[in-house]
Amino acid sequence: MQRIFFIISLTFSLLIVTNLETKAQEQTPSYQSLISQGDKEYNNQEYIKAKSYYQEALRIKKDDINAKNKLNKTLQKIREQSEKEEIFYQYIDEADDHLNNGEYEKALSTYKNAKSLFPKDEYTNKQITIVTQIITNEKDKLASFNEIINTADNFMSQGKYTEAVLQYKAALDLYPNHAATSEKHNNAKMKKEEHDSNNARFEQLKREGQEFTLRKNYTEAIAKYETALDIFPNDSELKELINTLKSQKEISDRYNSKINEADNLYLEKSYEKAKTAYNEALTIIPDDSYSMDMINRIDETLNSSEYLSLKTYLGLIEEAKVLENNNEIDAALTKYKAALKSNPGDEFSTQKIDFLTNTINNRNKEIETKAQYNALVKNGDNSFNKEDFHTALDYYSQAYNLIPNDPVAKEKKENTQKRISEIEAQIALEKQKWEEYYQTSMSNAEVFMNEKNYTNAIKEYKKALIYKENDTAALQGLNNATQLNDAKLAAVSAEYNQYITNGDIQFESKNYDKAIEFYTKAETLDTGYTYPSEMINRISTILQENRLEQLVDNTIQILSNQTKRFTFNPIDITTRKNNYILIKAKNLSENAYTMFISYGSSKGSSGSLIIRIPNNQDVNDYIIRIGAQYKWFSEDNTWIELTPENGNIEIELMEITKGN
Repeated sequence: MQRIFFIISLTFSLLIVTNLETKAQEQTPSYQSLISQGDKEYNNQEYIKAKSYYQEALRIKKDDINAKNKLNKTLQKIREQSEKEEIFYQYIDEADDHLNNGEYEKALSTYKNAKSLFPKDEYTNKQITIVTQIITNEKDKLASFNEIINTADNFMSQGKYTEAVLQYKAALDLYPNHAATSEKHNNAKMKKEEHDSNNARFEQLKREGQEFTLRKNYTEAIAKYETALDIFPNDSELKELINTLKSQKEISDRYNSKINEADNLYLEKSYEKAKTAYNEALTIIPDDSYSMDMINRIDETLNSSEYLSLKTYLGLIEEAKVLENNNEIDAALTKYKAALKSNPGDEFSTQKIDFLTNTINNRNKEIETKAQYNALVKNGDNSFNKEDFHTALDYYSQAYNLIPNDPVAKEKKENTQKRISEIEAQIALEKQKWEEYYQTSMSNAEVFMNEKNYTNAIKEYKKALIYKENDTAALQGLNNATQLNDAKLAAVSAEYNQYITNGDIQFESKNYDKAIEFYTKAETLDTGYTYPSEMINRISTILQENRLEQLVDNTIQILSNQTKRFTFNPIDITTRKNNYILIKAKNLSENAYTMFISYGSSKGSSGSLIIRIPNNQDVNDYIIRIGAQYKWFSEDNTWIELTPENGNIEIELMEITKGN
């Protein structure tokens, strides 16, 4: 466009020159006036006009050296100006391109280059003004942008993500395509969403903690608050609250423990001890109404005439229990009879008398049977040692018939039968091998002796005596092994009798869970007696007959680490202390594991127990004395939950029951 203006200007100048020439011809100016006019236009850089005047002067004075020099000089200027204008318009085109591309600093520099050639050019000066204003505005915009970014970055460092998002958005409004700012904006939004989520979780956990605190479930409350603290670890108020709750929980735990102790003593009619325990509870929580009410109730009882007469009875019962626990059955029976005389018609004393009488009779019967059994086994051993194996077999068979499935008699019988067969077979063996067999048996016997496996050692010594009759070393070894084995059997028998006695005591006290524990230990001794399993079955039958709530009657499975809840109506408070949970279940996994038993109500969890699930595939009875739990006795529980940890279980039966 500028080039078009230049051409128009040049044309206009030529027209002027032509007009001047016409006028010159009409006016016929002088040589000197033409030279003067040409110099004037030359000095004004109007070189086209100056050229016309100099040419006109040469028409007047042909070959005038002065006019020729001035004309040549002017023509040189015209040529120079043409070249200058070409560069000028190149600058203008380049500057316009920079401006269109937003390269404002380059555009300004190039416009200034063009101005240096033609300082008075209107277009150039106008563009310089426009670009300068644009640059000024852009600098202000950039300064504002950088200020907003710095503010946003500060908000991010302070964790004020909402404010940071707003500031980054304002920055993008200035420079919508700014990649780094867009990335910061997205990161701030992500952080805000994460913070909002954490804050919502934090507040939810605090509300749940408050609910548990109101219910005085300090364990759950602390757990909720500590989980919340994991989200915002620097919350000093929450830290202080947790410390306060831990102190309250410690007080509550001590109080509940002491109250449970006092309640148990009260139910056992140990009123003085119960009163002491209630007073100790008051030192933990002063002015506790429950403790004070129980103390008043105990005081009334202690001052009653009935209690004074009952005190003698209770003293005799306490003495009897001590004797019974010490396995002094006969002395305990005498004390229970004295207690019954002191309190005629007393059911507890009557039951104890019957139980201990039966226990003594059973003990005597077992002792008599055991004595007969031992005599037969001894006779069998004597015959066996004399290598009178057929006679020994007869004695062992009688012992086995007397106590069916007795492992010792069974083993001796089978070994004797085997020995007879072996001897008959060995007779056919070559005599040169008997020394080898003898040495092997003696070596085996020594190994078994070191392992304290005297039964097998006896077998090996007896084998050795078959291979080398009347061998001194074998006879000595056999004698030692027999003595040690007899001592071992005597120890097992004593241990078995102790477990049975303790189990019977607990059974009579209706502590069925403890009774089963002793009967099970007796059963593991593998004596061959069926009494332990019979008593376990008897307990299971008693509990099933006294069923209060049946929770499972069809087989169900509970997978590892999953929880199954069973609901029921609240148990009558008069029976709670004597409540049991009976579970018949089978381990479906190859490993042993623990199972959690929790109970509670609509108010939440009241307590929990843990039982061990063995790694066998049998259906086992699990009897849990839930009534010993204070929270079971004191609260109206309505649900029980089972959670097997790291193992699957199959439940065939589950009941809430009571003892007789």
